Amino acid sequence: MKKLVNITIFTILLFNIFPFADTLFASDNRENNEGCVILNLHWSEGEITLNSMKKVVGLIKRTGRKDITQSFFYTLNSKDGETVKTGNFKIPRKLHYDYFDESTGELKGGKLQRDEIDFVIRVPYFRKVKQIMFYKADIGSQSHTMSLKMLLEESDDYELLGAINF
Repeated sequence: MKKLVNITIFTILLFNIFPFADTLFASDNRENNEGCVILNLHWSEGEITLNSMKKVVGLIKRTGRKDITQSFFYTLNSKDGETVKTGNFKIPRKLHYDYFDESTGELKGGKLQRDEIDFVIRVPYFRKVKQIMFYKADIGSQSHTMSLKMLLEESDDYELLGAINF
């Protein structure tokens, strides 16, 4: 009987604390964002423009690294210019292809560097964010361990590629 009472008390406490567990143990991945925005972007002649955007329910997968791993990155900025969030992204400019060479009977291939392409990225959505800015960093001149925050604050080895207002 005493075990049953202990189990009952434990169960009651567990269900009373459970609703607050998300607040107590919230991961860094959420960062108080309210979903994500899927951006369909266009890259042409070193400039990024918006094709379309859609706000959806969901979370952005946590990368675990804060270092620069790609030469392209974005900043999410509030109305007063505060940087709320930064992140890396890829522009898939290389197109790998295969073809059958009828004269030799061999399968061949290669790659093309595209000057113009449409691509999609996901970024976290925050109500206070009013603008997203896209940059290209010259990571060849910096250590790969430099963070985006350090790059923005301490370096000028990046160029603005475009901005989108929400």
